[in-house]
Amino acid sequence: MPNPYYAAVPWEKQNTFSTGRGPREIQFRKLPDDCTIRIFTINGELVKKIDHHTTIDNGSESWDLLTKDNLSASYGVYIYHVEAPGVGEHVGKFAIVK
Repeated sequence: MPNPYYAAVPWEKQNTFSTGRGPREIQFRKLPDDCTIRIFTINGELVKKIDHHTTIDNGSESWDLLTKDNLSASYGVYIYHVEAPGVGEHVGKFAIVK
């Protein structure tokens, strides 16, 4: 995952629209097969919960930068929490920069 995330990175899909920047995403990598990713604002408000359950994709999961309410995530600092039953937990932070 790039940290900070800049408003365009090479692995994002090309813009298929005539205007705007097109789809955005952040990728979480090296995940266990079964885990839950929770993304919070710096104030502790839940932004998005992502359930990751797969034995393929080499432990990768993407977030389209949409909140649980289907709104675009704001620029700023976020906390993520990965919880994997039987494996453990990991907490980190990242920034989205305009």
